[in-house]
Amino acid sequence: MAKYNVEIDIERLLKFTPEVVYEAWTKKDILKEWFMTTLRTNKSFEADIQEGGTYRIVDSRNGKQNVIEGTYEELVMDEYIKMTIGMLGLSEEEDVIEVEFFERDNGGTQMFFYYRSFVEKERSLTALEYKQKKKEYHDSTVHGFELMIDQMQHVLEEQRHN
Repeated sequence: MAKYNVEIDIERLLKFTPEVVYEAWTKKDILKEWFMTTLRTNKSFEADIQEGGTYRIVDSRNGKQNVIEGTYEELVMDEYIKMTIGMLGLSEEEDVIEVEFFERDNGGTQMFFYYRSFVEKERSLTALEYKQKKKEYHDSTVHGFELMIDQMQHVLEEQRHN
């Protein structure tokens, strides 16, 4: 079956150092508060955070359980993360997330979030339906990742004030 490529790029300026933002992506106790889950909806969060290590998240919302799995492919402390992400039951394919961290002059971090996905194209769709469906998938995925990054920022702010 044909596939189409969905690419999402999100850039954020964060008021935390690259070290703090990198930790938000690599410390299990912080991740389980924002990455594809929340403390309220998280049922299980297992992670072996090292290159080649895997993670598995079970998140429960509205009576539905989502299982998210992936592999840490590359970890460069305070600079770069490359990982796969897959949702069992939605696709056999794993998508790719890359995150880069750059220190700003004011002590904050410029974070670049890249997401790449290949989604199966249904043969029965017309060209217009295909474009609409691809755009809907892209827009809803961007919205979800933006909310997730907002939650990461909220978690970091709460930790800073405690």
